[in-house]
Amino acid sequence: MRRTKAEAMETRCAILDAAEAMFFEKGVSRTTLAMIAEAANVTRGAIYFHFANKNALFEAMLERGRLPQECFVQLDDLLRSEDDPLERIRSNAVDALDFISTNARAQKVLTIMLLRCEYVAEMEEMLVRMREADEEMLSVIRLAFQEASRRGLMRADWTPEAATTTVQCAMSGLITQWLRSGFGFDLVSVGRRTLECLFDSFRSAPAGEGRPDGQPTLEQRPLQA
Repeated sequence: MRRTKAEAMETRCAILDAAEAMFFEKGVSRTTLAMIAEAANVTRGAIYFHFANKNALFEAMLERGRLPQECFVQLDDLLRSEDDPLERIRSNAVDALDFISTNARAQKVLTIMLLRCEYVAEMEEMLVRMREADEEMLSVIRLAFQEASRRGLMRADWTPEAATTTVQCAMSGLITQWLRSGFGFDLVSVGRRTLECLFDSFRSAPAGEGRPDGQPTLEQRPLQA
């Protein structure tokens, strides 16, 4: 009997759910399509009907789980707005951390990406694609920093390129350490404080003027015991 679109979609989702669970439990390299088929209660033929190979299945799993990069896709709108570019980048970064801290699927997918996958052999091609996606995100952030620099908002000793790389390293470090520690600290509060300090170091505005969101700059904040 011919399967309906709804049944095909249900099967596809079951395969993705099983792949996500198996990749998380065993790691990507140790997980076979046969294991995923058994976990999803489908045949290997059903997997190949929806996905060409394990790479394609892995990529579909990533696409289904919203990743931090997606929080930055609209930053290029800054080139056509009066919004403060530095504040928008910082705000989007905090939004990304907030989303991760409350979304179980994003946490699982990021754990698989960062801690459960060796990007060698058949997965090496996937690493190239992920680098391309990262560069697309970074190019948008870089444009926003360039706009901030053009408006005279950035300190002279920070270039857009250096600021972009620093934000990438800060975000990656926060997320990876949070996952590795088993959620051992408050990702949002620690991340917000880290990003506030970092973006205060980017900004050229005098300390007395404060930040555009009305909060004091790093120099204005009293030290806490």
